[in-house]
Amino acid sequence: MAEQDQLELTAILAWTKELAAEAADRAMHLREKEMHVRAKPDGSLVTDIDQAIERFLRDAITARFPDHDILGEEFGREADHCEGAPLWAIDPIDGTTNLAHGLPHWGTSIGLVADGHPAVGVVVFPELRETFAGARGRGATRNDAPLAPLPTGGTLTQEDAYGICTTSIHRVSFDRFPARLRLSGSAALDVCWTAAGRLAGSQSVGVSLYDIAAALCFAREVGAESRWLRSGTLFSADTLAAHGPVEGDVLLTAPPATAAYLREALALR
Repeated sequence: MAEQDQLELTAILAWTKELAAEAADRAMHLREKEMHVRAKPDGSLVTDIDQAIERFLRDAITARFPDHDILGEEFGREADHCEGAPLWAIDPIDGTTNLAHGLPHWGTSIGLVADGHPAVGVVVFPELRETFAGARGRGATRNDAPLAPLPTGGTLTQEDAYGICTTSIHRVSFDRFPARLRLSGSAALDVCWTAAGRLAGSQSVGVSLYDIAAALCFAREVGAESRWLRSGTLFSADTLAAHGPVEGDVLLTAPPATAAYLREALALR
């Protein structure tokens, strides 16, 4: 990557960290007031906090980058610019069900996709007091401390922890899978913990780009890859943005050797 591009990503990362911190502070402030929760048509929950934070993020991004597109969980995609424009994939509250039930595993996720790949990513989990951030070619951090490169991985044992989503329980057979399953309720958090080495790997079913674009940016920086269980193909941000969630496959995120093992050890029901 050219030096000028690196300098630009560094500046965008710094700005995104400030934006994410402000959004998380606003979410915490709103949480102290009466929170209104309702069900969407698909049965998932949404709160007034989700919507308020997404509006704040959209306004800030549009003011700073008027030529960029935005994809958000609550208000969909704004794509009024030329094809191939940089895309911000934002989830104002990843882990809304956790937030609605008073659980601390929720956060604000902001990712920038450029040239078809996650380029900048910041995820803030205010109740956990953790901020994960990274940019393409610039490494990854947790609370501003560098994340170490992940080992190449491989076979899992019963003492390894592996992150799954609720839908995975119904779609994937874990009958002979040795690792201990962990369910946080946040796809972004699972990928962050994979990048930090807390989880040996993680998986999601029906995941959207706004859920994971930010986290995949810095997971990739420390040596994880994201690959589909059924097809074996690598994750493509452009494909997910264009076609939406892949309901018939499972997205695995892990170091390369572990990802290869997972494709052998796991089976769709």
